[in-house]
Amino acid sequence: MEEQVQVIVATVEDDAQKEASLARKNLVGELLRRVTTAKGEHKKAFERMKRDMDLVFHGYDPKEWGEDKYVVNLAQRHVQQRTAALYAKNPRCVAKRRERLMYQLWDGSPQMLEDARAARSLAEQTMQPIPEAVAMVLQEYDAVQAENVRLDKISKTLEILFSYFMSESQPTFKSQMKALVRRMLTTGVGYVKLGFQREMQRRPEISARMNDVQVRLDHLERLAKEASEGELRDTEAEFEELMLSMRELAQQPDMIVREGLMFDFPDSTAIIVDTRCKQLRGFIGARWIAHEMFFTPEEVEEIYGKDVKSNYTGYQVKGRSHDSSRKSLSEGGKEKHNPEEGMVCVYEIYDKPSGLVYTVADGHDDFLKEPAEPELKLETFWPVFSLVVNEVEHDKEIYPPSDVHLMRSMVHEYNRAREGLREHRKANRPTYLTPAGVLEEEDKEKLVARPAHGVITVQGMTAGQKSEDLVTPLKTVGIDPNLYEVGTVFDDVQLAVGAQEANFGGTAGATATETSVAESSRMSALGAQVDELDSFMSEVARAAGAIMFQQMSTEQVKRIAGPGAAWPELTAQEIADEIQLEIEAGSTGKPNQAAELRNMERVLPYVIQIPGIDPKWLAKEVLKRMDDKLDLDAALAEGVQSVVAMNGNRDANAAAGMNQGMAGAMNAPVGGAPGVGPSGPSPTLM
Repeated sequence: MEEQVQVIVATVEDDAQKEASLARKNLVGELLRRVTTAKGEHKKAFERMKRDMDLVFHGYDPKEWGEDKYVVNLAQRHVQQRTAALYAKNPRCVAKRRERLMYQLWDGSPQMLEDARAARSLAEQTMQPIPEAVAMVLQEYDAVQAENVRLDKISKTLEILFSYFMSESQPTFKSQMKALVRRMLTTGVGYVKLGFQREMQRRPEISARMNDVQVRLDHLERLAKEASEGELRDTEAEFEELMLSMRELAQQPDMIVREGLMFDFPDSTAIIVDTRCKQLRGFIGARWIAHEMFFTPEEVEEIYGKDVKSNYTGYQVKGRSHDSSRKSLSEGGKEKHNPEEGMVCVYEIYDKPSGLVYTVADGHDDFLKEPAEPELKLETFWPVFSLVVNEVEHDKEIYPPSDVHLMRSMVHEYNRAREGLREHRKANRPTYLTPAGVLEEEDKEKLVARPAHGVITVQGMTAGQKSEDLVTPLKTVGIDPNLYEVGTVFDDVQLAVGAQEANFGGTAGATATETSVAESSRMSALGAQVDELDSFMSEVARAAGAIMFQQMSTEQVKRIAGPGAAWPELTAQEIADEIQLEIEAGSTGKPNQAAELRNMERVLPYVIQIPGIDPKWLAKEVLKRMDDKLDLDAALAEGVQSVVAMNGNRDANAAAGMNQGMAGAMNAPVGGAPGVGPSGPSPTLM
């Protein structure tokens, strides 16, 4: 009886496992279907992006224009100039406390604080107890000030950490951000994805950018596993690669393993957005987003530990087109997929309703990585941030047109006008007519290839016959410059993307006033885009601060920022409520230094007359506008007078010496009582 019960229980458990396995496969299939459907919905926008990329690269549409045609790449010129104007240098991170009302008893007036301190001093002098109200005000003030000092130190630590990880990024953060701005101007949208790299962990989205030993270790681990299982024979090239790499690693005493904040910059078509999304900035209305990545089957095994070589849908290199055949190489009766012909399409799906991250491969019926909550817990849920230009309101389209798309017609019209002029000039080259049979072929060749000042003999010409009787110049149509003018094209470019002819290096026929007005309009639009970029970077920096709070320990922080760094002992949420990491306004765009200095010169005479203004703060603001690389903290020293004050004291001492005689300067008091010199009583003149 008991054995029968065990058999029944085992049968039920097997059925449950089969049903669970079937449900798991159905979930994977549903996720892939969801992503594939969204890609189909966004196909038109993605194709438009690819056409715009071709226009920037070639300067023309390959389907409509050929390489032998006249081409001026106005699109590339505009993208390069606008990129330089929008992102001129790395952002300057500023972490600061939120503005909060921290005082409950003190009303914020200096008079109340002075009265409380005076009351405490009087009570201490008269040996009387300090009034409770006074003690509570002073205690609250001291506690808030101490907490502000602590938070300011944490803020400074955050700034150091963020700057450190920007400088450690490979390629450099500045070059990748410039590429992001170029991508945005070309395709209409760009993305930044934040991640955190741990020791002995390989993140898929940055596998090609890592500069440590982890990629090598994962690769060798896979080769060693295949060798141990008999899949890798000692006659194969990969076996020799394994032996050489292991020998090299054994000879290295130190290996670099990186850990910390990471920045990834996916392609514009690599982020698949839910069709319910209404706005790309912040992914408003989206329930999920997916990051599309392509790896070889071997890389999938190295990153996720899953062998998908016999169960996936193959794609060509970089996933540009589908390859259903998945060509294989036969070696000794063993089939092996060619990595150049069998790329695996991997989707990392962030599903907001379930709060999970799914990692699946196209054609594979199981998860590559067990579904779990996002490792990085952010207010936005997804670690991807979008930068959008030319955002518009549309009920069906969420991808806005890029600058390149807006000026596409003008680029083609400019090239057509120049090509028409080129063809007209070719057609107007000197051409001659002659009656048939008058000149021999040899005579024609002599006339075409005649030397300078040469004497030509013509068989068909008789003595005394005029040359115009044999050859007559062909009358052509003169070139009308109005037919091929391009001024109106640049007028349309100005209206479409805000760039005038002078910005492309040409000289327009407009007056100085018209050019100045157009430039003012361009700078206004450019200022709005710079502000949008700064806002985008502030979002990225704020999320990066939350990630560092969650993932970094005090030991890691002090190793990077120094032993004096402060790191919170509270929860990450509590600190995130009080501190936010912001990008200093205007720091990513090219600063208008002359205008800032003029504004400072205007306001400075009034600021220095306001009581309570900190001279150090004032000096920092002035020097920051001169050169942001100047270190004011290294220049300041406690107890040192200003240069003006020291010069004034020297002039006063020199004047006093002249009034007392030739040796009077030696008697001038320096930092002591009247009549006393720096080393004792002043000498007396005899």
